[in-house]
Order: sequence, then C-alpha cells, then structure tokens
Amino acid sequence: MHNQSLVNEVKNLIITSVNLHHLDPQTITADTSLREGGLELDSVDILEVVVAVEQTFGVKINDAEVGKQHFRTIGTIADFVDQAVAKSAGGAV
Repeated sequence: MHNQSLVNEVKNLIITSVNLHHLDPQTITADTSLREGGLELDSVDILEVVVAVEQTFGVKINDAEVGKQHFRTIGTIADFVDQAVAKSAGGAV
C-alpha cells in the first residue's frame, strides 16, 4: 500500500517539475505510468523528475537500472522515496 500523502507530494512535484499544469491532478493516481499510457513523459522529462525527487527528498539514484525500476509510476516513486528516507533515518547506507 502506498503512502497516500507521499503519492500526492510526488504527483505535485512531477506536475511542477515537468510543467503538467494542464492536467487535472485528480486524474493522476499512484498507478499512473510516467511513460506510455500515462503521463507520456520522454527521457528528458524523466531526468527532470529524477533530479527534482533527489533534491526535494534528499535521496540519490545512482544506478540507471534502479532508476528505471522505481520510476515507472507515481506509486513506485513514492515507495522508493519512502524506503530511501527510512533507510537514511535508520543509518543504513
């Protein structure tokens, strides 16, 4: 189950970082894809989202494969951030 507050925060961050203000935020859910069949973001947009997530939440995405795995939907980003912040708070690297 996704942290709904974090899902909303990620959703708003994406809307702002890649200028999707023309979309109704209510139509974007945790299961909305960033790519085909969803927000239709291209690779440059995805990179902007990665940078925004790193800066906003203080997390780091060092591996491209990890990024691809966690940057599929709004919910997978929220889950990644939730886990990364928890690890950081727990002292894990």
